[in-house]
Amino acid sequence: MRRIRTELPVEFSYNLPVVELTGNRRAYIEGSTGVLKYEKDVVRINTSSLVISLCGRGLRLKCISPTGVVVEGFISNVEFIE
Repeated sequence: MRRIRTELPVEFSYNLPVVELTGNRRAYIEGSTGVLKYEKDVVRINTSSLVISLCGRGLRLKCISPTGVVVEGFISNVEFIE
Protein backbone atom coordinates (compact mmCIF):
# COMPACT_ATOMS: atom_id res chain seq x y z
CA MET A 1 0.00 0.00 0.00
CA ARG A 2 1.25 3.47 -0.88
CA ARG A 3 1.47 6.04 1.87
CA ILE A 4 0.23 9.58 1.16
CA ARG A 5 1.92 12.50 2.89
CA THR A 6 -0.47 14.93 4.50
CA GLU A 7 1.97 17.28 6.25
CA LEU A 8 2.30 20.89 5.21
CA PRO A 9 5.71 22.19 4.11
CA VAL A 10 7.87 23.47 6.98
CA GLU A 11 7.43 27.15 6.05
CA PHE A 12 3.67 26.85 6.52
CA SER A 13 3.70 24.76 9.69
CA TYR A 14 6.00 27.10 11.63
CA ASN A 15 4.82 30.40 10.11
CA LEU A 16 8.32 31.04 8.76
CA PRO A 17 9.17 33.54 6.03
CA VAL A 18 10.24 32.30 2.61
CA VAL A 19 13.52 33.75 1.33
CA GLU A 20 14.51 33.31 -2.32
CA LEU A 21 17.96 34.45 -3.46
CA THR A 22 18.94 34.96 -7.07
CA GLY A 23 22.69 34.70 -6.83
CA ASN A 24 23.94 37.52 -4.65
CA ARG A 25 22.07 40.23 -6.57
CA ARG A 26 18.41 39.82 -5.58
CA ALA A 27 16.44 38.65 -2.54
CA TYR A 28 12.70 38.06 -2.38
CA ILE A 29 11.25 37.79 1.14
CA GLU A 30 7.69 36.52 1.46
CA GLY A 31 6.08 36.99 4.87
CA SER A 32 7.29 40.53 5.48
CA THR A 33 5.45 42.63 8.04
CA GLY A 34 7.53 45.77 7.47
CA VAL A 35 10.89 47.36 6.75
CA LEU A 36 12.83 48.16 9.92
CA LYS A 37 15.95 49.70 8.38
CA TYR A 38 16.74 50.86 4.86
CA GLU A 39 20.22 52.10 3.97
CA LYS A 40 22.58 51.55 1.03
CA ASP A 41 24.51 48.87 2.91
CA VAL A 42 21.88 47.36 5.28
CA VAL A 43 18.21 46.43 4.87
CA ARG A 44 16.32 44.84 7.77
CA ILE A 45 12.95 43.22 7.15
CA ASN A 46 10.58 42.24 9.95
CA THR A 47 8.51 39.06 9.71
CA SER A 48 6.18 37.44 12.20
CA SER A 49 8.92 35.13 13.51
CA LEU A 50 12.30 36.62 12.50
CA VAL A 51 14.12 39.76 11.48
CA ILE A 52 16.05 39.25 8.24
CA SER A 53 19.10 41.48 7.77
CA LEU A 54 20.68 41.86 4.34
CA CYS A 55 24.13 43.49 4.14
CA GLY A 56 26.00 44.53 1.02
CA ARG A 57 26.54 47.43 -1.38
CA GLY A 58 24.05 49.51 -3.32
CA LEU A 59 21.03 47.81 -1.77
CA ARG A 60 17.63 49.14 -2.80
CA LEU A 61 14.03 48.14 -2.32
CA LYS A 62 12.84 47.20 -5.77
CA CYS A 63 9.30 46.21 -4.81
CA ILE A 64 7.18 46.22 -1.65
CA SER A 65 3.81 44.49 -1.31
CA PRO A 66 1.69 43.86 1.81
CA THR A 67 3.45 40.51 2.36
CA GLY A 68 6.65 40.59 0.33
CA VAL A 69 9.78 42.63 -0.37
CA VAL A 70 12.32 42.50 -3.19
CA VAL A 71 15.81 43.82 -2.43
CA GLU A 72 18.37 44.28 -5.20
CA GLY A 73 22.06 45.15 -5.11
CA PHE A 74 25.25 43.34 -4.18
CA ILE A 75 24.27 41.11 -1.23
CA SER A 76 27.25 39.90 0.80
CA ASN A 77 25.54 38.64 3.95
CA VAL A 78 22.11 37.41 5.07
CA GLU A 79 21.40 37.16 8.80
CA PHE A 80 18.36 35.70 10.55
CA ILE A 81 17.70 37.26 13.95
CA GLU A 82 15.23 35.65 16.36
